[in-house]
Amino acid sequence: MTNPFEKRATEYLSDNEAFLAVVTPEPLITFFKQPATDGSLYDRLAIVTGTPGSGKTTLARLFEYDTVHSLLRNRNASTYRSLADALTQCGVLSNLAPQILGARVPLESEYRDFWEFPYPEETRMSLTSRLLEARSVIRWLRQLSDSGVAMSEVEIIPRAGAEAALELIGGRTGTAVLQKAREVELALYKVVRALVPPALASLEAAASDAYHPFDVIKAISFPWANENAVVTPLAMFDDAHSLHPIQYERLERWLTQREMRIGRWILTRLDALKPARVLGQEGDPDVQKLRVTTEIRMQPVERRTTRPAFRKMAKDMSNRYLRQIEAFNRRSLTNFSDLLATEPASLPDKKLAELAQQVDVVQGYVGASESQRHELQDRVQDYLASSSTNRSTPELVLAATAIALQRFGKRTPQLALDMFGEDLEPHKPITVDASLMDGARVHLLHHWRVPYYFGFDALCDASSENAEQFLQLAGRLVTQSETQLVRGKRAQLSANEQHRLISERSLEIVNSWDFPQHMEVRALTDLIAKQCVERSLEGNASLGGGPNAWGIPQEQFEALPSCQPRLARVLQFAVAYNALVLKTDHSTKNRLWCLLELGGPVAVANGLTLRRGGFLERDVKDLLNGIRASGNA
Repeated sequence: MTNPFEKRATEYLSDNEAFLAVVTPEPLITFFKQPATDGSLYDRLAIVTGTPGSGKTTLARLFEYDTVHSLLRNRNASTYRSLADALTQCGVLSNLAPQILGARVPLESEYRDFWEFPYPEETRMSLTSRLLEARSVIRWLRQLSDSGVAMSEVEIIPRAGAEAALELIGGRTGTAVLQKAREVELALYKVVRALVPPALASLEAAASDAYHPFDVIKAISFPWANENAVVTPLAMFDDAHSLHPIQYERLERWLTQREMRIGRWILTRLDALKPARVLGQEGDPDVQKLRVTTEIRMQPVERRTTRPAFRKMAKDMSNRYLRQIEAFNRRSLTNFSDLLATEPASLPDKKLAELAQQVDVVQGYVGASESQRHELQDRVQDYLASSSTNRSTPELVLAATAIALQRFGKRTPQLALDMFGEDLEPHKPITVDASLMDGARVHLLHHWRVPYYFGFDALCDASSENAEQFLQLAGRLVTQSETQLVRGKRAQLSANEQHRLISERSLEIVNSWDFPQHMEVRALTDLIAKQCVERSLEGNASLGGGPNAWGIPQEQFEALPSCQPRLARVLQFAVAYNALVLKTDHSTKNRLWCLLELGGPVAVANGLTLRRGGFLERDVKDLLNGIRASGNA
């Protein structure tokens, strides 16, 4: 079987049972449980945004009735129980009965063609919305039919006050409503596929007459387990970034109507939105967002909880994918973490001796006595002995001691002549902590090529909480592990192998950028990375593992969409395609900052820490200088 890590498995699995076997329920809990609990997921427009590969389409397919019906048909299988529980928490199921009739309508095809027609804007939008409504109705009813429900037994339940409009959508029975939707779809399809747009007056009645099922339908009733199920229809418009920008805005505004009683979602990439919305500013001031929309962002927002949640999701997802590969499944190797060794690599004795000599040089340079050096080294060893995240190795002890000595030198009064031969003490005690250890590991990476990116947590953090990037990085590791199995070797990858493969794949990801404004984004991220590397390699590691971000004063950042629209657009694409991750309102030094953090692959490609929080203080002028380096400014 093709490595499912390398080839987005969920997008190529047409069989629902196979799809359900590899889908993890964790994103449902992370992104959809709360709005479902507070009642804001199905009663208004929900806008689901995310970077490419964040899992929007996968989750939309999970909410489709076809998928839900397959899950219920196999509800006794232990593989599906966690998914059934997650869907219950999201309001899709109740007592193992459907509550939502979901239909995914992709917008990649002909919808944008309507916007090229020589018709008034209102007419173009009317044609777009009618085709979307017709196809949503067809998809709802066809899924019921495919599950064995007779259309004559399906009943449309109108919202209060819309009973008279039932006839305009075909009536109350599923048979008539499906027939009407097919007539409207056929008429509109003839229009959109015509070689020459027909004259406005010649449009068929089915394309021009009133047809607004979204304004009429409240629920749909059909037989289920010897009784009737009454479900809320849900239309999920996927890949909305394929629409014309004005068409997208009109679509969003249309779907915010409070009269609609069906669920409706827009799933789109961030580059379809206005820069102000992507960069954390308010959107359209004419729309009362909290009352008519629910925004679900499938990317890091609350940083304290995002990483643990993503690691949990990635673990479940990778284990499910690994079981699809026969070479591993046959050997009962179904825990992805077991493939990744966590034992740090060691320097050869010759290199270790050279490192020790360098520490001697640092000791002499800062003027520390033997007793002071040993005291600092003892602190380092004591910390490592009690640390659960940093394993003690001779090279790590030496590198951390060198940093501690450099800090000793910075904090000790320097006298031209020590008349009394006394050991001078630093103004401030030297603290040995995780930050210092991370600085030591980064120094070892750059100066001694000691592996830094290994272990499951490092792999997850290098993905910037993006499912596709995780699969791309993990896929390279799985391929190497499978190769080792075929050659009769152990499946587990050493720290050296993991670091090499993750670094190579990260560089490939960065070099493959071809999204809009990628040259400006590359110039900016190159400059940020260069300056972060320089700061990371300071002898005293003043920022621990070093920075991986620029911090822009929050007030300057908020003014970008209006004062620097072109720069705001560049940053929008950088965020939309995982090159940068934003952290707004970061409080440091009694000031609020917006952190422009390098995405995981960029950080790995440049040998930067994956720990968050370290940044260089910059301003908008530095951002402008960064994109000017592309030559396209």
